[in-house]
Amino acid sequence: MKKVALIMDSWRRFFTYAWPAGILQRIKETDEEVNLYIFNSSGEWSLDEDYNVGEYNIYRLPNLKEFDGIILDLNNVHSRDVTDYVVEAARKSGKPTISIANEIDDFYYVGIDNYKAIQELIAHLHEEHDCKNFWFVMGPEDNYENRVRLHALWAYMDEHGIEYSDDEFYYDSYEYQCGYDGFQTLMGSHHQRLPDAVICANDNIAVGVCEAAAKLGLRVPEDFCVTGFDDFDKASYYSPQITTVGHVREEVGYQCIEILLKLWKGEDVPRFNYTKANAVFSESCGCPSREESDQREHSKEQIMYGIETTSFEDQVLLLEYELIRCRTVREMTDCIPKCIPSMKCDAMYVILDDHMNDFRRQDDYYDRNLVEDDEFCVYGYPRRMKVEFLYENGERQVLEDEYIEGLFPMFEHGQSGTDFLFMPIHFRSRTVGYFVIRNAMYLMEKQYLFKILNSLTTAMENLHKKEKLEYLNQLLSDLYSKDAMTGMYNRAGYQKLAVGLFDEKKARKENLTIIFLDMDRLKYINDNFGHEYGDFAIKIITKAILNHSPEHGIPVRIGGDEFLLIVEMTEEEELAALIQSIRDEIHEKSVSMKIPIQPTVSVGYVITDMNTRKTLDDYVREADEVMYQEKREKHAERLN
Repeated sequence: MKKVALIMDSWRRFFTYAWPAGILQRIKETDEEVNLYIFNSSGEWSLDEDYNVGEYNIYRLPNLKEFDGIILDLNNVHSRDVTDYVVEAARKSGKPTISIANEIDDFYYVGIDNYKAIQELIAHLHEEHDCKNFWFVMGPEDNYENRVRLHALWAYMDEHGIEYSDDEFYYDSYEYQCGYDGFQTLMGSHHQRLPDAVICANDNIAVGVCEAAAKLGLRVPEDFCVTGFDDFDKASYYSPQITTVGHVREEVGYQCIEILLKLWKGEDVPRFNYTKANAVFSESCGCPSREESDQREHSKEQIMYGIETTSFEDQVLLLEYELIRCRTVREMTDCIPKCIPSMKCDAMYVILDDHMNDFRRQDDYYDRNLVEDDEFCVYGYPRRMKVEFLYENGERQVLEDEYIEGLFPMFEHGQSGTDFLFMPIHFRSRTVGYFVIRNAMYLMEKQYLFKILNSLTTAMENLHKKEKLEYLNQLLSDLYSKDAMTGMYNRAGYQKLAVGLFDEKKARKENLTIIFLDMDRLKYINDNFGHEYGDFAIKIITKAILNHSPEHGIPVRIGGDEFLLIVEMTEEEELAALIQSIRDEIHEKSVSMKIPIQPTVSVGYVITDMNTRKTLDDYVREADEVMYQEKREKHAERLN
């Protein structure tokens, strides 16, 4: 099965689903075994640069050498660092690469012939409507397609002796507001003197120009002509109908996969490949309206779209409510299929950096250093990640191994024409994981996924902050009641917990066992091997005590090398087994770590009699005496 990687950026937060739709259409028409892997970001729409860094990190997820072909749609990516990274990764892969609507050295090009199309528009205005003075409201100045259209305009005007100057050009975005602001700006700079025509980079801008003119009491085309580009619905249904350039966007994706199919077969392919585009002349330039649009059908579609959108937004509100109540990420992911039944996909995956679980699973707060935010990746992904959620065939799936390394074989599929959509999960610049949908075209077309993923990510980040806060609160509490070096309770913890437990048990006439442990020969280790070895030996001993402390047991460090373990068990055999387990672990750890001298402990214990008036301190002293009997015996053995 061949694999094709499509790297693309959403326009604002909207998926350009036409590219994958065309690719999949062509795949399904052939007998070729090909699957599509889409890596989609929604960068640049946010003013938060850190957010955009997190979005674009999805491009670092795939190893492009694992694919058989690469398709790039980088036109909406404004970060030079991001485009340079993707382009270099594609080059290094050695795999055939196609760039959509953007000329990049060494790569094949697929897109409409912008040069020819824009020249057809200006020639029509000049030759059919006698336009000689123009304003130009264009998209981003550094956009490749925008630059091609500008060169086409300049070339036509130079050839036909049409004068123009820089102050007749306005550059911004491809949004409606660009047209509205651009027209007002140009009106001001030209002292209210109108041109014969305003040529716009797309239909959004053209509508903005028309609306800005209407606010000033001007009419299109009576006062001046307007042209757009792309032939969106707004061009057909706006009044006046917009003169524009029509093209079937799906043909771009269709031709991309056609080129790869030919290259895989060893056939020659030209570097530049153009899809069909045709000028559509209509009312905004003074031409008759095109064939009457079916307003009733359009209204019906808008009504149904509104109903579907309202229903989906209700589902998102329900999802957000349910997410607030979740205590774990796993519970959160379960909410998605339950709250969003309109998700029509074959499978859904949530893959996370395992650091997401660090705060939740730390029972011993001294077993590790505090996790800092920078433990999450900013550039790239961890080698090993956790499959937090897999939903397939209408139900959650249980995996034998919850961890994966890389994308394959996890995301391989035996049916040709399958698509996988990968989207980033991140807390601003910090990458948490990624979200995957198998066969996501319906969700991309309906533009549902951004809101779903945004709700999930927000809830995950809030949960992570809550768990971190709980961790920090526990850590602060431990600073008072626990020994900083070992994590065992200190004397304050002893007074709070051990004495409290003793008093409760005494009131119920239930006995306890007080185990006193003392490290042997600490001074000898410190004097002969250094205090660092002494501290290391203490940590081995306390770790063994903590590991074998039974439920409700209270481990206490009462001195430099003296420890207590207060337990509820009172059977001699159980106590002997517990003490031996501690000693065995100390020996095993010492051997495995190859420290110069193996630490040992002397142990003594007493079982309380709650019918007496003895205090906990009394029993501790008794256990201490029993322990010292063993220590004296060891000392005598060494002398002999």
